[in-house]
Amino acid sequence: MVITIVVFVAILILFGLAITRIWQGRSELDMSSPPAWWPFTVALWRGVARAFPVQAACVILLIGGGIAGDLIKDSPGHDIAMSIGLVGLLGIFLLALPITFFNRPRFAVPPHQRDEPGAVAEWRAARR
Repeated sequence: MVITIVVFVAILILFGLAITRIWQGRSELDMSSPPAWWPFTVALWRGVARAFPVQAACVILLIGGGIAGDLIKDSPGHDIAMSIGLVGLLGIFLLALPITFFNRPRFAVPPHQRDEPGAVAEWRAARR
């Protein structure tokens, strides 16, 4: 149990550092061209890269809630921990997907990327 908590805290710290670098625009992440393993369009890569900070925060909530729920199975806090995991899952659908496809809501998009079009707008522009 202690090892699980220590590993999760270490991952939490590393995710926090990565999210901060991406939010401030100091990341080595190349937003303009996807990696070789990316099977989708460049527009979708840009959208996913814009949503990385929100995705990371939601995954932290999802995994953290799951770990906490597993560690306290028989206590009243189990439902609260699993609810936190559900909030992370809902955040992926309600925040990360709209950021990817529409670049909305603006407050959840890194400041240096708020003026970029979403993936849907890029696809529409390419069709014209």
